[in-house]
Amino acid sequence: MAFRRQLQLDIQPLILLLFSMVSISYALSDPEILLKFKSSLTNHTALKSWENSSNPICNGERSNWIGVVCQKGAVLGLKLENIGLSGTIDAITLVALSSLRTLKFMNNNFNGSIPEFNKLTGLRTIFLSYNRFSGDIPGNAFKRMVRLNKLYLSKNRFTGPIPASLATLPRLSDLKLDGNRFSGEIPDFKQEKLHVVDLSNNQLEGPIPSSLSKMNANMFAGNKGVCGAPLKACEATVTIIFPTSTTPADPRENVSPNFMNKISMWIIVIPIVVGVFILLAIVAFVIINQCKKPLPDHKLKAIKVEDRASAASSNETKPAEAAPKLTFVSDDDGDKFDLQDLLNGSAEILGSGCFGSSYRTSLPDGTAMVVKRYKQMNGVGKEDFQEHMRRIGRLRHNNVLTLVAYYYRKDEKLFVCDFVHNCSLAVHLHAHQTLGQPGLDWPTRLKIVKGVAILRIVLSQFREDNRGKRDDTLWLFY
Repeated sequence: MAFRRQLQLDIQPLILLLFSMVSISYALSDPEILLKFKSSLTNHTALKSWENSSNPICNGERSNWIGVVCQKGAVLGLKLENIGLSGTIDAITLVALSSLRTLKFMNNNFNGSIPEFNKLTGLRTIFLSYNRFSGDIPGNAFKRMVRLNKLYLSKNRFTGPIPASLATLPRLSDLKLDGNRFSGEIPDFKQEKLHVVDLSNNQLEGPIPSSLSKMNANMFAGNKGVCGAPLKACEATVTIIFPTSTTPADPRENVSPNFMNKISMWIIVIPIVVGVFILLAIVAFVIINQCKKPLPDHKLKAIKVEDRASAASSNETKPAEAAPKLTFVSDDDGDKFDLQDLLNGSAEILGSGCFGSSYRTSLPDGTAMVVKRYKQMNGVGKEDFQEHMRRIGRLRHNNVLTLVAYYYRKDEKLFVCDFVHNCSLAVHLHAHQTLGQPGLDWPTRLKIVKGVAILRIVLSQFREDNRGKRDDTLWLFY
């Protein structure tokens, strides 16, 4: 018996070692994990660099596979945007990537229900905007994802209530759920670091929680049933109880009829008086709030129509100025839109230059447009400006983006053109390092230089046609 027991004690460490060796032998390497993940995708022609080879995926911070973000030789994230991917995002396979922190799949063709991201408890960033995901999201879909700080689900087809587990994430700072079909009430988000919550253009209803009352009103636009700060106050409901014709049995039969009549009268009067006071308080609160509310200065909605000259010269009341309108440079029969359509859409800044900033906004039909806002052109006269806009609108060239419309005001000018999805020339010249995209070769760069030279000839001819005009109305366009 002693020998058998001693033999068991000697064999146990060997068994444990054998099991550990077997588990290690079956553990997949990072390339095998990503190749297995790739097999769950369709239309993945852009991932040609994902192949099983002797070269490692990551060399320090540099990635040999497109769309893979590396840090210290490990896979930190996947940034696979704007490449037409579809199929299934296999979150279970990605669990084996212990250093994975970021997943970005924006502007693709994924559909169906949301993947099981709660298996990836180490994720900090999830970007799924501009896809075709649909259906209800389970309430516990983000449970235990305590490190998540950014979640973008904009412009999908999600339905049902907003997952309650989002309100429990301690590090959540950016949440974008706009452009879906979420319904029900808004959860009470109490995270201290939460500074962006975009719930616009859904089917939400009910009061806005007090924890979100300081957010911009645009974050709740497009939800007809939502009320409360920063939107209009919710309507107060007053319930009046009328006495019934039949008196229920009451053991206190000795109560006099006069006493019961007085009670019935007070039951009617008290709710009416309380309701009137509540209504007056709400009206006073709204009026005081509107008086103290500062004028918004956010993105494109800072555009206002003013007539300062007339205000300085006369104190008489004059008719209200007409709403600002865009001027279209083409007379074709295409769909027209107005300035308010651009202002109603959520604006995303694309970049800033010496003359102003460029924004991407969307029309009601979903068409993306670019608005270039100029502030340093106060010396340009209206007639000269409009004449040059008409000339630029007639300019046609493969390398020139056609002007669609413009807006003129003495202290502000707007140019409107179509949105182009191919990034900027600078990105192509200097490579897209996050996606592992190489820079342009020298023959391609030479073709670009020749194209710019031809464009310069076209613009020089355009300037020759405008010879004699004021210089301060010309120099902007060259």
